[in-house]
Amino acid sequence: MFGKLEKQEFIVEKERIEVIKKHIEEEFHPWQPNDIMIKRLQQALDNNQKISGADACFYFHELKEAELMANGYTYTAAHNQAIQDYEVSPFSLYHPDVILAFPDDFNSNWKKFWGIE
Repeated sequence: MFGKLEKQEFIVEKERIEVIKKHIEEEFHPWQPNDIMIKRLQQALDNNQKISGADACFYFHELKEAELMANGYTYTAAHNQAIQDYEVSPFSLYHPDVILAFPDDFNSNWKKFWGIE
């Protein structure tokens, strides 16, 4: 489910959140699920809490994707490579609370993955 990130907790770094914000702002139009995921990371930082699961998958995926795109990868290639590098499911990148909050933005595959159908 969470590949190389399974059963691990990570410290969120302010500088890395800024990299993620910049990457998403430059590459994508505003999308509330991304905004909420970033807010979750910011809350973890503010509360000195470690992240795991979907939050860690999103965090590391977006950082790797930003790095690869800065090195000339297309979005699709960077996205797929980041998933492959961490051996995570593409459905693990958004927390189930975010999927439930924005049901029209996520198809049944996301809900099935998280068991929230």
